[in-house]
Amino acid sequence: MNGTSNAEGEHLPGLVEAPSHASVKILCVDDVPLNLLALETTLTGLGLEIVKAHSGPEALRHVLQEEFALILMDVRMPDMDGFETAELIRQRRRSQTTPIIFLTAVDRDDVHMFKGYSLGAVDYLFKPIVPEVLRSKVGVFVDIHRKTEQIKKQAELVRQLQEQEHQRQLLETKTRFETERLRDEIRLARQIQQKLFPGAPKQKAGFDICGASFPADATGGDYFDYLPTFDDALAVVIGDVSGHGLGPALLMAELRAFLWAFLRTKSDVSEIMALLNEALEEDAPEGRFATLLLARLDPVQKTCTYANSGHVPGYIFDRAGKPKEIFKATGLPLAVLPTGTFPSVTVAAPETGELLLFLTDGITECRNVAEEPFGLERIFEVIRSHQQKTACDVVDAIFQAVSDFRANEEPLDDMTTVVVKPLE
Repeated sequence: MNGTSNAEGEHLPGLVEAPSHASVKILCVDDVPLNLLALETTLTGLGLEIVKAHSGPEALRHVLQEEFALILMDVRMPDMDGFETAELIRQRRRSQTTPIIFLTAVDRDDVHMFKGYSLGAVDYLFKPIVPEVLRSKVGVFVDIHRKTEQIKKQAELVRQLQEQEHQRQLLETKTRFETERLRDEIRLARQIQQKLFPGAPKQKAGFDICGASFPADATGGDYFDYLPTFDDALAVVIGDVSGHGLGPALLMAELRAFLWAFLRTKSDVSEIMALLNEALEEDAPEGRFATLLLARLDPVQKTCTYANSGHVPGYIFDRAGKPKEIFKATGLPLAVLPTGTFPSVTVAAPETGELLLFLTDGITECRNVAEEPFGLERIFEVIRSHQQKTACDVVDAIFQAVSDFRANEEPLDDMTTVVVKPLE
């Protein structure tokens, strides 16, 4: 239906409402027809229009004629490979920001991966591709594309209202629209960011693990993860990009992508920290930085090796709930200087009955109506009273204590924590 209504419900002619879902196109580029068919089959059911190209030049012709939400690009192609094609795509203004995911069966080394990321790749998938992983990643970028298009059309709708309505009606309509838009944006943005965090609580490499993050805005700059390494250890990480909102969230997503890439081939946490610093320093806006605490739990050697780039300390609590080890900072925050050293420290891994805790300063610095900070001692009290419970029970208890403490006061910063407990 053409038109919309003002604050009093009157119909305003000439205004065109944006459709909730426009057609979304995905460009798949591969010189092997069977690979293109496999991609098309995998993405069936997502409501996408799949455009196929059998070579780099054919892909460029499609990019000149059409707009795409995402490009899935094979690296190895004759005449013009995926890297050359991506570089030409990035030279066109309208396609400079189109997300590209590289697909490869052979180029797994750091040099090729860094080259792909330098050309604007948002991810790197290795063949044979896991259908669930591909669908999940494509779904995230399709959601972002659809939301962006919806916001553009809604902005045009507001502009038309401004031209036809007097100031009082405009303010009322704009207030209502902004409230609804903000609610939708918060819900969608949080859904997208949550997909970047670990899914269900994990039991990996002999550990009970749980983490949670609550952003102060629609999206946040906090990050946590726990994932097995290539050499069967367990990496546990927590980070905090300065500020909160969309900008830090984007830098956090980039940090996550680099970290995952490095953990595929690196085991030295000090080296990984240095590589992350170099990668982020090139892209981080002026004044923006990130703190990060990365620990490597080795279940065979029963050691915990960590490096801390300016993050708040982590803790190992003994069976009585007292701090046994404190993971203090070993270097400056990431992206402060182009190069830096991040020495690692090795301690004994937590034993059965003990507990590893990582958190961000949004928890300890959360304030109540009297402007009192939550502080560390309240965290320690929660640990002492919930030491024997599951990791998720401890995480829930921490956030419940914070919620009770701040009552109706809005949090000023993102809040994140991770708990790791050895299994018997």
